[in-house]
Amino acid sequence: MREFVSGRLVSGGGICEGCGKRLEEGEKVFAPASEVDDMEQYLYCQECCPEESELPSAVLSLEPAVAVEEIGRDERLMGFEVQAGSSCRRCGHFFEEGEWLFVGVVEGLHSGFVYCKECYIIEKEAD
Repeated sequence: MREFVSGRLVSGGGICEGCGKRLEEGEKVFAPASEVDDMEQYLYCQECCPEESELPSAVLSLEPAVAVEEIGRDERLMGFEVQAGSSCRRCGHFFEEGEWLFVGVVEGLHSGFVYCKECYIIEKEAD
């Protein structure tokens, strides 16, 4: 069975791999992923942010992120959003809404392919 992760498009939108429809910035999309259950979150407080040499091998880079109550709700935000209430990997601090943190970017998506909701449903039914 093919696994998917959901999210919202940022910075200019994209094209649905299934039907070719133009997808707008902020629109909910679904992307094929590998081993979703094994994808760990690497979240760090600003004070706990590791040096590049200390990053776990799965982390490709560290990027700033903001904790939000609902992912994708504020279309003015650009970049990474983390669910408020998530915790720092090092010290266990729970991130409050509006708090800035660092997120470790991991490899997990098969490609840049995204699907609109309708094509996602068709893909899931085909499995």
